[in-house]
Amino acid sequence: MLMNTLCAIALGFVLDSVLGDIPMGAYPLNILKKYLSLLDRKIKNAYADSREARNAAGGMFEFLAITPVLLISVGVFLLTYMVSDILGILAEGIMCWSALSIRTPRDLAVKIMHAAKANDLKTARAGFEKLTGMDASELEMTEIVRCTVEASSANITDNAIAPLFWMGLLGGVGGIMYRCINLADRIGGRLGGYEDNSGRIPSMLNTFVSFIPARIAARLCLKDGGLLCLDSDNGSQVYRAFRNDSQNKTAAQTQSACAGMLGFSVDSGYPNSVAMVLGEEINEPDPTGIYWINNLTVGASVMGLFIIAAIRVGLFFLFKYI
Repeated sequence: MLMNTLCAIALGFVLDSVLGDIPMGAYPLNILKKYLSLLDRKIKNAYADSREARNAAGGMFEFLAITPVLLISVGVFLLTYMVSDILGILAEGIMCWSALSIRTPRDLAVKIMHAAKANDLKTARAGFEKLTGMDASELEMTEIVRCTVEASSANITDNAIAPLFWMGLLGGVGGIMYRCINLADRIGGRLGGYEDNSGRIPSMLNTFVSFIPARIAARLCLKDGGLLCLDSDNGSQVYRAFRNDSQNKTAAQTQSACAGMLGFSVDSGYPNSVAMVLGEEINEPDPTGIYWINNLTVGASVMGLFIIAAIRVGLFFLFKYI
């Protein structure tokens, strides 16, 4: 099973690298997003009367978000492997593909970079809104570049390293469960803009499952930055100084490391709250920063995949010959 899951993780990684996120159809991530959005509307409307009710809404939303996904993913995992290892690897590989989201945000960031180089503000704003879901109508080009770096560096954890971490521990089921928890926070938690009690439980659970992966992601970025001849020494200094200097300490890990290597500051913080400035303004933000963030995302992801492969292969031989 160790090697079967490793094959499934590799398959999911390749599918994401080649196809990215499919924007329509029965792609599992689309179904999950629609389900969570519908659940969020229904639950929040039903529990809107008081502070205590809104707190209960967050718990109910998280329970109903996680339970069906867990049951379905475990059921698919067990049934497909009972039929054959090949079918099981294929099904688990699709789970891993759905858990990862590396290519599509990277492609959107590339479009923003090209628009910034051409000084095409309209296209850059449209690309940024598609990447983040945030309103960019009042952002100027420098702000768009800075915010793209901010969002892309935070996504190194959310879209790449954290799914790989949980896939390495629990296979495709772990990856898809992480994705569900992360999306639940983005849709119904504080990352989705909920500052009242209804957003507390989704955000707390997402912070918990992202705690270790975020710190691994920052260190992988710093290692990769050294290989890319970026200023990894300054990245390490800024990381140590600013990694906890934000309300969103998960995002601040990779944001501070990347800001230090690129030499300019980014803003970190939950929507609708006071942002925290991470890093120091040594250089003026320019589109090249987006290029380097994309390279850091890919480099950190490949490093993470190799680490998982090394651990699983090592365990396989250890169990085989003990």
